[in-house]
Amino acid sequence: MSLNSAVRYEAFDESVKALRQDALKDSFFANGDGPWTVIYDEWSIKGRANGGQFIALSQLNMRERVMRDVGWDIRKGEGIPGFVDDGAEVSYFKSGSLPEFEPLVVLQEFFGVVPDEVNISEDFRFLMRLWRDPKSRNYYEIQESGDKELAIRISGEKIEVRTPLLKRYLAARQLDAVLYIDSNVGMDYDGDLANLADIEEESFSTESLTCFSRYVWKDRSQSGRIWTRFLAKRIIKAPPREKCRIWPWDKVPADEYPEFIIAEDEYGEPVRWTCNPDKLGNYYGKNPDAPHYLTPVFFKPDVLSRYYDSDDYEVRDAYLSCGQLWGVSLDNGCLDYVSVFLGDIGRDIPQSHWDHWKAHNIAPIGRMSDAAIRRSFFNQSVESGNPEHRFKRAYRDLQDKWEGAWGWRLHRHAEELDAGVFSRLRIPVNESEAELRAQLHNLALILVDLLNEKSLIQGMDRVSGERGLDKLKRFLENNEYEYVDRDISLLRKVQQMRSRIAAHASGSGGRAFLEKELGDRSHREYLVELIEESTQTLLDLRRFAMSQASALGG
Repeated sequence: MSLNSAVRYEAFDESVKALRQDALKDSFFANGDGPWTVIYDEWSIKGRANGGQFIALSQLNMRERVMRDVGWDIRKGEGIPGFVDDGAEVSYFKSGSLPEFEPLVVLQEFFGVVPDEVNISEDFRFLMRLWRDPKSRNYYEIQESGDKELAIRISGEKIEVRTPLLKRYLAARQLDAVLYIDSNVGMDYDGDLANLADIEEESFSTESLTCFSRYVWKDRSQSGRIWTRFLAKRIIKAPPREKCRIWPWDKVPADEYPEFIIAEDEYGEPVRWTCNPDKLGNYYGKNPDAPHYLTPVFFKPDVLSRYYDSDDYEVRDAYLSCGQLWGVSLDNGCLDYVSVFLGDIGRDIPQSHWDHWKAHNIAPIGRMSDAAIRRSFFNQSVESGNPEHRFKRAYRDLQDKWEGAWGWRLHRHAEELDAGVFSRLRIPVNESEAELRAQLHNLALILVDLLNEKSLIQGMDRVSGERGLDKLKRFLENNEYEYVDRDISLLRKVQQMRSRIAAHASGSGGRAFLEKELGDRSHREYLVELIEESTQTLLDLRRFAMSQASALGG
């Protein structure tokens, strides 16, 4: 064989491999086994390849019919409602393929006037609590915990869904999923089609619930052009309904409740017990040999970091919540630990968060805060002594009283990226520099950056280059506030700590400044002191605003 002949043979052999579409075949029959399942796709390379994938949901009794042939049982346009006239009457229909088949993806065509729209089934979105991100066009599952998990991702024409989510939906609806593919690959070929006969193949398997057909056809519109068409189906069987994990099939099995440290034995070994509320004691004699439902369980302070740092959650005095989805009472009145009642962990904290709390669980190293004890066991309304809670109460009260006195807030509402800064401010949950920098930044943003500068200088002469704290100082002096020097000095220190430490911590100057400021205090001790001093300023400004309101009212 000459070199040219060998080259031509090798090129022909590669073309035949392309015509067989074996890689595509293997990929299709694996679709539905991995973490993502392709439910919609289209592709076209002019003169070389085109095709698409689709999905339909089918009744369980349709499996035999589906496996009879490789043809699609539903069109991409199915799911658009309309009317049908049977000669006797005109009736409305939701989809022409119902009830045997229903689309998971509905293609809404506008015939070139505007772009076509690919929609995800309403039933699927509503039942599985899917939210569409308007920027990425992807869908997220809003879980019972409040966490957002990517559920459907869209890239160009391809749409993929998380396989576990799809199977939970199939379980809930007791429907099978039928995956379809139709793919064409072309090449130039002037030879006899009989030479390509071994490409043609078809297979039907009721055991694996798959079928496919591959055949060669000649393109009569293009001389010397041939194509192979690969048509295939695969059925994903509906799991048992209890696998959907949707009410009333969402009860946590008793053996899945984790155990938490509740005490130490005589040898100092940790004593653990399940957080399953049904396995705990109460005041009415239930489970007399078990720990009480109200047994406090203790955790490191940074168990709350993930909640402070996410705008989806709110950590406030004695309560952690995620919107209106869930909430749990806790004792966050102590600086060295957080505690939650054992039964509340199992009842109120989402199952998907249990491992997080378990990782921060510690043996009891103290007692509940006085405020928590009086609230929980004596039904007394008392304020928390935690410096964070005292600061936030004073800050909110100041804004109300200031607006009552002058008609505007001393500090503006935080917006956009800074919107959650007030909730994120906290006593550092650990001694890391990153945590200290973050809280210095938050404190300066709340106290200095958000000053209502425009309102502060109303009725006063403008001073070129005057900054926010200078405006506040002039306003307070004009209104004869008692602690101008003390409070402006404190706010300048807060501002300086943010600029010198939070923004430039890597510099030697910033580190030297930090060490000088800290002295022999830890990061947490230093910020506690700074927040307590700031709280006193807020309280004094509040009294100042109240006296001004009283004078103006008089």
